[in-house]
Amino acid sequence: MSKQIIGTCALCKKIKKLNFEHIPPRAALNAAPAKPVLIEKLLLSDNLPWETKGIQYSNLQKGMGLYSICEDCNSSTGGNYGTDYADFACAIDWFLSRKDGTLFEGIEIQKLHPLRFIKQVASMFCSINEVDNSELDDLREFVLNKNAVGLDKTKYRICMYFTHSVFYKYLPLSPIVKKSNEIIRVSEIATYPLGFIMYLSPNMKSNYEGIDITSFADDNYDYECKLQMPLCVKEVNSALPLDFRTKDEIVGV
Repeated sequence: MSKQIIGTCALCKKIKKLNFEHIPPRAALNAAPAKPVLIEKLLLSDNLPWETKGIQYSNLQKGMGLYSICEDCNSSTGGNYGTDYADFACAIDWFLSRKDGTLFEGIEIQKLHPLRFIKQVASMFCSINEVDNSELDDLREFVLNKNAVGLDKTKYRICMYFTHSVFYKYLPLSPIVKKSNEIIRVSEIATYPLGFIMYLSPNMKSNYEGIDITSFADDNYDYECKLQMPLCVKEVNSALPLDFRTKDEIVGV
């Protein structure tokens, strides 16, 4: 018998039966069983960030994800946006897993629908954050209307990076103090081979981590392009936001 969970959908905000939402989509290398632990339990343990032995975990046989959105929203986002995200993730996996020693300074993706891709990313951020956070309502409306174009860049900045790490990270909005003493609020998702950072109310003059892909939202639904971008690779070994230290740096070697 399938699991029945009733709650508020992270997208339409209606109280319905919630479906299991793969984050990222199942076809984006997210089909293997996973054993995630709560960030709070990891931070309170004496373990190194990547060591989960002895910490209570969930047993997800379907891959990483959450019961976060209703069947209707799950069906529409998966059908409208999931394929583009999965194709992109698999292409990045190919670049990162080359065994012939080939080094790349950048990547080129032959075919991508930018709007579909960023709407899938936006849907994932809605899923991992509090459903009653009205600051994300514009983001929800952007995802629900497949033809909606444009994000308010004074409210949201979405950046992307690539990673070899298999450390999964779902971080809801958290305040971070930068070295410049600027306080920023970020939400972060890292699932091999892609990582995403959403900055809330960004300072338009500041430089933030990752490749800014917010402009992907400016194209129409059917627009397809060849994409070229730098190969921005970061290590993910910690549950802390914007922590890209190597394992040696974390242990102080």
